[in-house]
Amino acid sequence: MSEESKRDARPRRGRPRSTDVDQAVIAATVELLIEPGYGVLTIEAVASRAGVGRPAVYRRWPTRDDLVVHALIHAVPPLEAPDSGDAVHDLRELAVGFALRLAGSPLGRAVLAVHAEAGRRPELAAPLRQHYLNPRDALITKLIEQGIADGRLNPALAPDTIRDLLFGPLIYHWLLTGQLSDATADTLAAAACKAIELPPS
Repeated sequence: MSEESKRDARPRRGRPRSTDVDQAVIAATVELLIEPGYGVLTIEAVASRAGVGRPAVYRRWPTRDDLVVHALIHAVPPLEAPDSGDAVHDLRELAVGFALRLAGSPLGRAVLAVHAEAGRRPELAAPLRQHYLNPRDALITKLIEQGIADGRLNPALAPDTIRDLLFGPLIYHWLLTGQLSDATADTLAAAACKAIELPPS
């Protein structure tokens, strides 16, 4: 085989992805999730806001659901728990910090809107759970299991029950009142901890 034939036989690489396009599309998606919201978000609207063609978006994210989940992953910071050596303390700080960040972010209600839509549409629920929710829930579950192992949390309660008892009141208060202060978050978390902790022996 000639050298020219060998060159022709080499696999050709596709056009490299443009990180500028990726960032512009993600930013446009986040802006549209905040206003006007998930319900009217379209690939066409995202492409127009980002200043790119629709094919550039579809090549990267074939569906609106793929794009929205990817945008949430990049726009919402992953959970990071403190590492004090006290799993219950770290779990409480994690819950309070998460709720306050969510309540204080313009993206917060958009995140909840996407979750609500996922309850009606399995094709959105599956990637949202796999790529967005499960990694976050794994950190919470790890702390809960450590708290149970340390004899601090009630082993009669399932980890998801403990999670819901701690995180649920914080989110519900925010949804009901439209606000969540540091003091209120601390009070709610302290009350929840009384329900999930083992009493001192």
